[in-house]
Amino acid sequence: MDTKSKPGRGVKQERRRHGAAFKRRLIEQTLVPGVSVARIALENGVNTNLLFKWRRNHVGSHRAEAPALLPVAINEPSAEPTLMSPPAARAIAGGVIEIELTGARIRLKGSVDLAALRVALQMLSTTPA
Repeated sequence: MDTKSKPGRGVKQERRRHGAAFKRRLIEQTLVPGVSVARIALENGVNTNLLFKWRRNHVGSHRAEAPALLPVAINEPSAEPTLMSPPAARAIAGGVIEIELTGARIRLKGSVDLAALRVALQMLSTTPA
């Protein structure tokens, strides 16, 4: 067992106090892209973790306020049907749909794209028998 005493052990060390200007200068240096926080701390005789703490406190206190909510207007959909359906109603899942129209038969299995179905039915209804 090593009985040698470590330097400074048993001697009460006074905490260093850093001024606001010193902290601000170091924090600004660390906010430059690509700069090493550890290098800046070492060059200035400050513990790296302490410098990160100062930076975290500084950035946290200078965050922008929460964004305000913007007004929203909802327009009523037009009465005319369109070929494009809203995303929630674009497909019918599962099952089989069989349609006979003007001598033709359409059999749809699985998911059905409503826009494509609407086009196919319009084509069949306008086709002469």
